[in-house]
Amino acid sequence: MKADDLYAVQNIIEEVAATEIMPRFRKLEQGDIEMKGVDDPVTVADKAAEEALIARLQDLLPGSVVVGEECCAQNPSILSNFEGKDDVWVIDPIDGTRNFIEGRREFGVMVAHVRRKETVAAWIHDPNTEHTLAGERGSGVWLQGSRMHLAAHDASTPRLVILGSRLRSILTNPHATPVIAALPALAIGSAAAYDYARLFVGDVCFANSTAPRASWLLYRMSKPWDHVPGLFLQNEANGYSADFFGNPYDMQNGKTGLLLAADKDAWSGVYNTIRPVLRDLAVADA
Repeated sequence: MKADDLYAVQNIIEEVAATEIMPRFRKLEQGDIEMKGVDDPVTVADKAAEEALIARLQDLLPGSVVVGEECCAQNPSILSNFEGKDDVWVIDPIDGTRNFIEGRREFGVMVAHVRRKETVAAWIHDPNTEHTLAGERGSGVWLQGSRMHLAAHDASTPRLVILGSRLRSILTNPHATPVIAALPALAIGSAAAYDYARLFVGDVCFANSTAPRASWLLYRMSKPWDHVPGLFLQNEANGYSADFFGNPYDMQNGKTGLLLAADKDAWSGVYNTIRPVLRDLAVADA
């Protein structure tokens, strides 16, 4: 992908967010929300944004296919698009849908461009500030014209572990108390778009916050629309990640967990601490 295409995609994402998402923010009616699974809401804004993104991204890159959160909810076989030779757009139209429904600002749009199961570019957009984290292979991570670096490399940054919500019950169980005691300070993440951005910037409003940043991210589930874009950006910033078994992330398997860190040593330190709790969990879910 050429640099001008990187910004063409960013413009598409920003325009779709402005026309399909933000006009509905804090204005949803009862009929605008439905459940696509247990504790898994979707809104008219999610659907409209994904449809608009698909149309415009496929028009930008003819012959490309899509792995979108809402498409896959209707037809899980769409994940097989990763196996083909076509370029794939991975789309999460609103990451943090529950926050969006509740009128909270912690939601974002996530998009990645994948070619033969290798991510080549990614974008995380904050519709509230209209700012976008973006990067393409070999060119680093950028936000509003500034090159970004992992917050963990700054010794003055609080070193936090950000936990996906599905881990709360596990790590608040009494048998996990020794594990918690051995970990760095913990914080609960509310949306992957904000969690991944927090690797680079603060978390209140990711593009201009001075709130604490993250050194590690920890997830029990790892579906591609939640993680392919952020993982790519973290990797472009020379971070390290692996699943609960120490293996590279598999974008077609969302049940093996995921831990991200600034480097392999930092990853190993947390991984060795949580392994007694999380490896058993991943095996049970797989």
